[in-house]
Amino acid sequence: MTVSNEKLYKAVAEIVGEDVVPLVKFLRNRKNISEFKIAEKINVEVNHTRNMLYRLHDHNLVTYTRKKDRLKGWYISYWTFNMKRLKQLIVLIQKQKLSHLKEKLQKEQSNQNYYFICPALCVRLEFDQATDFAFKCPECGALLAHQDNTKTIDNLKEKIKALEAV
Repeated sequence: MTVSNEKLYKAVAEIVGEDVVPLVKFLRNRKNISEFKIAEKINVEVNHTRNMLYRLHDHNLVTYTRKKDRLKGWYISYWTFNMKRLKQLIVLIQKQKLSHLKEKLQKEQSNQNYYFICPALCVRLEFDQATDFAFKCPECGALLAHQDNTKTIDNLKEKIKALEAV
């Protein structure tokens, strides 16, 4: 499985956060880079850089080795990006999204024509929930309107089809 740069950075942003993308761009094809060097190259404080590296490490997206600086006595970590693990995570996330969409589709289909929505779009409730609130919006008090969810079902089917095609 080859991963384009765009797909790689999008996955990293989704997994650990958008702020980590510049770090990954720098670290991607390098091995055993000092956290101080990484911080200098991406223009971020060392503590924030470590935070980002630890978030990546929580998902096994980076590996590191620690070595003691003989002059100062400090431990310095040297980091390497784990591309194999990212590919596995991309597949895992895709499967989770697909599963979630299929569950949502199943729920929408089983409750077809039993949804009620606030005219101000505050809430969308199933029939049982709407009866609990006497068909009035719990947020603004407006009368709830019946919602035809066929467009929602069609939209979910399209999303599922697009994810299965990838």
